[in-house]
Amino acid sequence: MGSRFFGKLPLLALLVAVGLLALYSPAIRAFFTAFSSTVQSGYLQLKSDIDTAIEKHLRQAEAIERLRQKERALEKSLVLCRSDAASYRAMKAALGMRPDANMSVVAVRAQGYAKLGNFQQVWLESFPDYNPLKNYGVIRAGYAVGIVVEERRRPLMILAGDRECNFAVYIGANRAPGIAMGATPRTMVVKYIPEWMKVEPGDKVFTSGLDHLFPPGIPVGRVLSIRNMQGFKNADIELFGDTLHPDFVWVVGR
Repeated sequence: MGSRFFGKLPLLALLVAVGLLALYSPAIRAFFTAFSSTVQSGYLQLKSDIDTAIEKHLRQAEAIERLRQKERALEKSLVLCRSDAASYRAMKAALGMRPDANMSVVAVRAQGYAKLGNFQQVWLESFPDYNPLKNYGVIRAGYAVGIVVEERRRPLMILAGDRECNFAVYIGANRAPGIAMGATPRTMVVKYIPEWMKVEPGDKVFTSGLDHLFPPGIPVGRVLSIRNMQGFKNADIELFGDTLHPDFVWVVGR
């Protein structure tokens, strides 16, 4: 142990000598001051470089996040555009007609059944210039298929197969007048046909326009059978239009 102590004496003596010289020698003090300043400057520069790198990284991370948000927004817009395009194609296929330039119509989407189990009464989305005090005719694929009435201040579509649906029609080449009323999803009954007017099975039925719901001449169906009543005739008719899949319809405004 004594030998190790004496082995360290030269080192201790050197440190003491350097300390004394530093205290009393201006040149040495200047050297150590400059060395300390250099170390401090290096440390500050390194710290500044690290802070700059971190800030740059954070800015890049923020930029990446903004780009990701834009990507998500564009993806959502793409999905909506595809959905709108699919809806438009479905609407075009469902309506199946080009509206007459002289007819005021608007394409309207169905929103859901009004009554559970009744497929002939359907809520419609609100449409431009909707007036709850008015009734409207409904056309689909070129055929008259129902009417729109007000229910709870909303447009309710009553399709031709419902007993609450009725509108004015003509039958055949003689244009025998009558009132078509719903019977089943595929049939209606035309009532109050004048007894003396000739009506036969196979005659075409079309709107008369006299009720201001439809323009005249919109096809409705064909006569299946005739029944003589007291003072008038009834005609059972088969509907041309589809009343079970009213995804989109033309609503007639007059």
